[in-house]
Amino acid sequence: HQLCRAMARPTPELMREVDYLLVYLNRNTDVGLTFEAGDCYPLEGNADASWESYRSTSGWYVRWQKAVISWGSSGQASTALSTTEAEIIALSEAAKDMVYHRKLVGRLDPSAFSGPSSLGTDNKGARDLSYNPEFHNRTKHVLRRHFFVRDMVEDFELVVPYVNTSDNDADFFTKPMKPVDFYRHRAILMNIKD
Repeated sequence: HQLCRAMARPTPELMREVDYLLVYLNRNTDVGLTFEAGDCYPLEGNADASWESYRSTSGWYVRWQKAVISWGSSGQASTALSTTEAEIIALSEAAKDMVYHRKLVGRLDPSAFSGPSSLGTDNKGARDLSYNPEFHNRTKHVLRRHFFVRDMVEDFELVVPYVNTSDNDADFFTKPMKPVDFYRHRAILMNIKD
């Protein structure tokens, strides 16, 4: 997605990056999404935000039967004033995807889930805000639409557990990573067996 942002004005450096991408795709033609058959694995997901630039980047995924069925990565439309704000924006974007897929999977298999779906985050402040509007003075500037995740928690559609940063596979969609981390996250997200 980073390369697509500069397609109108490519530079030699970007063209080298495109070459790396094409080599990667050519060498990994056997890699694809793998779903688990048999047992019923829950609909779950994670969200993350990268607060490293002027406009934060949101990343999230929704997984069912141990493989990702939906994912997203996008620049946030507003400037976040804290990591918690960036994370709550990412959680709300992910919540929209999760609620849609709950409806879809529920139609395909009514026994697929019996309670709320899990949508994890690695930010304790965003997790707490998903359940309770505490710290109102610190968050009153945040647009109401970014608290959609709280509405879904109150409607028992979602639960928002805390996920350790090293275990949050949504990192994959928010920032560059070392090859060892890239391949570890890729294996988990795509359900690749060693």
